[in-house]
Amino acid sequence: MNRKIFFSLFLALSLNAMSLDETIERALAQNNSLKKVILSKDEAKQNKEAKKSQNYGRIDLKVDYDHFNKARTLAPLTPMDIVSSPTGAYEMPTTNDLVSAGIAYNVVLFDGFAQQNSYKISDLAYKNSTLKIKLAKEELIYNVRSLYLSLLALQEQLDAQMRYVSSQKKLYEYVQKEYELQSKSKLDLLEAKNSYAEAVSIREKIAANIEILKTTLAKMIASDSFDKAERVDVNFDEAKESGMGIEELSRFKLAEFSKTIAQKRLQSVKSLYYPKVNLSAYYGYSIGPNATTNIFPTTGKTYLEEGEFNSENIWQIGVHLKWNIYDFGVKSSSVQKEKIALRRAKIDMDDIKLELVKGLKIAKSKLSLAKADYDSLKSQYELLLEIEKAQSIKQKSNALTLTSLLDTKAKTALVHAKMINAKYEYQKAKYYIDYLLEKGEK
Repeated sequence: MNRKIFFSLFLALSLNAMSLDETIERALAQNNSLKKVILSKDEAKQNKEAKKSQNYGRIDLKVDYDHFNKARTLAPLTPMDIVSSPTGAYEMPTTNDLVSAGIAYNVVLFDGFAQQNSYKISDLAYKNSTLKIKLAKEELIYNVRSLYLSLLALQEQLDAQMRYVSSQKKLYEYVQKEYELQSKSKLDLLEAKNSYAEAVSIREKIAANIEILKTTLAKMIASDSFDKAERVDVNFDEAKESGMGIEELSRFKLAEFSKTIAQKRLQSVKSLYYPKVNLSAYYGYSIGPNATTNIFPTTGKTYLEEGEFNSENIWQIGVHLKWNIYDFGVKSSSVQKEKIALRRAKIDMDDIKLELVKGLKIAKSKLSLAKADYDSLKSQYELLLEIEKAQSIKQKSNALTLTSLLDTKAKTALVHAKMINAKYEYQKAKYYIDYLLEKGEK
């Protein structure tokens, strides 16, 4: 029973302990910011479908009720309709309360290609959203990697600092005993105590920063907590050159799409100079109670009773043209505005290309600097370890002051922390190059 409880507790504590790859997978599956970007693609798809459907026109069910102060016929009549009737106007139903019900169809036949351009713009926006998802994933992967390595670096620093604290504590206890035996001075005791307290303070700062990074990383993977980062092997090998050109990267394609969209918007605005032609059709019925009793004057016979409901079949079809010939400069201003937007899009495309080239150069420089820093710090660390061993022996035989030994120990701990940072900064630089070249997602 105790083994089961232990296993359950171990499993619960291990749920949040994830490797870097597992953390990335979880972030890609659960990150809320990425989910919003994916929803934007769904919105763009629906907008694209809506624009496509506009080409087919629209069908409306129409029902109208109108009350008139003077009775009117159920259907529009011409004088010829009345004259040609054998009994004249007496058989024409009229009503004060008219109900019309029918189906109407309207479609644009020509609008200067505005609808076609609108659909193409929505299609480009949909393709844009696909690229934005790709870039959002790459950015998320890089941010997770960067945070993960920062957390890993702090964890290693904390382990080293805890060993350093333990060492300083033992040294302080040793000096304290020697002070009681009057072989060490009060100054030595205070220096040892201060060095130990400073080491504890640094340990607590590192621990606090670890908790901050854990909280940030937990949010990125949409979790309540994150336990710890697992070891990541850092290989100091040369970064492989990518065969992918700048023009193939999603960032550049997005800028290219933006330029194409600007061109389509310009074409859409130019459609204002063209006439608009649309087709409309209607089929329905007009219904209403007869306003008066209709009596043949010659025979006195009632033809229609007052209040008797009558109906008339109504249909119509028409083609309509509308052409704005002058609007006091509105069209011209709109065209100039879109021309400016197009020029801006072209500049943005050139700027993105330059930024990518610059970013890659800077990332490669950072990679080289981090490698040089690590090699230099590693040499310093190894040398300081040897110096520290020699000084420890000298100090115990009173051939060296305690201050010199404490200074060396502090330098060793500091250089070790910098060496850990340099190692992971090198790996971060490699991940940043992957981010720029969009190679983060496997």
